[in-house]
Amino acid sequence: MRAIKFAVSIPDEDYRELEKIRKKEGLSRSGVVTEAIRFFKEYREKERLIRLYEAGYIKKPERLAEIKGWERVSIETFSKEGWK
Repeated sequence: MRAIKFAVSIPDEDYRELEKIRKKEGLSRSGVVTEAIRFFKEYREKERLIRLYEAGYIKKPERLAEIKGWERVSIETFSKEGWK
């Protein structure tokens, strides 16, 4: 993987927060930025999937009978578990 250097300008308060985070986590600035980009990409993908789910649900919502069936199965399943 090829690394690219680039410069960014951020508010002083954000810079101080970045420094706290990277020192606490033992990361370089590049490591923090790389992790933030990955987190952002994952967040955006989850948001996309939620929108797809919501669109599908609007298109074909669950019927009350289906919901009650899932509740019954869940209760039966969890009541057999040995909760401590």
